[in-house]
Amino acid sequence: MNPQLKKNVVAVALAAFACVHAAPAAACGDEWYPVYEVDPRIKGVDRAEDKLDDGKMLSAAGLIVRMIPHIKTLSPTKTKLIQRAHRVLAVTVARYDGALPIGKEVPDYAHGTWLGKTEADRAQNLAWAATTLRAVAAARNDDPAARTELAEALARVDSSRAEARTILEELAGKDLITSADGYRTLAMLRDGAGDAAGKQAALDRCKAMAKTESTCSARA
Repeated sequence: MNPQLKKNVVAVALAAFACVHAAPAAACGDEWYPVYEVDPRIKGVDRAEDKLDDGKMLSAAGLIVRMIPHIKTLSPTKTKLIQRAHRVLAVTVARYDGALPIGKEVPDYAHGTWLGKTEADRAQNLAWAATTLRAVAAARNDDPAARTELAEALARVDSSRAEARTILEELAGKDLITSADGYRTLAMLRDGAGDAAGKQAALDRCKAMAKTESTCSARA
């Protein structure tokens, strides 16, 4: 066979093989476009974080539970994405004292204990939130925001309330409490210790940071 003809035959054969076996293709002979699979949870967690920041906590929690109904079975530090999802849900659980009224937002099979219908369910939810936020804080090198949110959860559990106050008093002394909810929690803890002046000082800081007045009045 003529050498040039042999080269042409090989080239045609290789092209045909590529056409048959290449995955990211529109059609052989047409333009080819790479096909990428995008994890829909990425945008979902982004939305949930935005909702949490905007004060739409129940909507944020409902989104996470619908999207990852088995979230309790996952390690909170499995991946950055899962860590962020855990943080949104755990923070909301803490701020709602372990009972999330998301029954209409989440299908029945995913309700689990999240609705907090019983004292045992609420206690389980709060314990989960505290454990989760402790793991998240450790993964984030105990940055002030993570420690503030951890203290919020610890403050809802009787056995860890003293630890919560220690964390928040330390952060407050350095002006490092990162949220109005953190100051609201500190106000609650100071009130429980009979520190009326300290409670008022924390509430004043809460009001200065809060987006809505109700943030600092609820449970403070």
